[in-house]
Amino acid sequence: MDSNKNPIIRLTENPVVYGTGAALIFGILCIILLSLFFYLTTISELYLKPIGTFCYLIGGFWGGFLASKRAGGKGLVYGAEVGLCYYIIFILMLLLISPNSLTASAVIIKGFFTILVSAAGGVCGLAYT
Repeated sequence: MDSNKNPIIRLTENPVVYGTGAALIFGILCIILLSLFFYLTTISELYLKPIGTFCYLIGGFWGGFLASKRAGGKGLVYGAEVGLCYYIIFILMLLLISPNSLTASAVIIKGFFTILVSAAGGVCGLAYT
């Protein structure tokens, strides 16, 4: 099948979709690995939230980085767009899983840092193009 006619291939050529997909895959893999790590070891779950937040932000950075590398320009814009999409998807997942854990201040702070880190990833992605 010709790649120009296949909508899935055309969609993955979009830098924002590509970066958001990479960030989501990284985030989900980190969640699985953290779950296994904490289940199989005797480490306290007190470290779960900071490590989870760190992995979440690294995923946003990685997504912005890959999006700007794919686009070849406008790293700040593509990184911020990836951060916004990544943030919205994770907030929607959190609303489905645990709606009581969301507070207005936590949502605003998490959104700010996600967009900031993803935009920084976009800028760094341009430096390594």
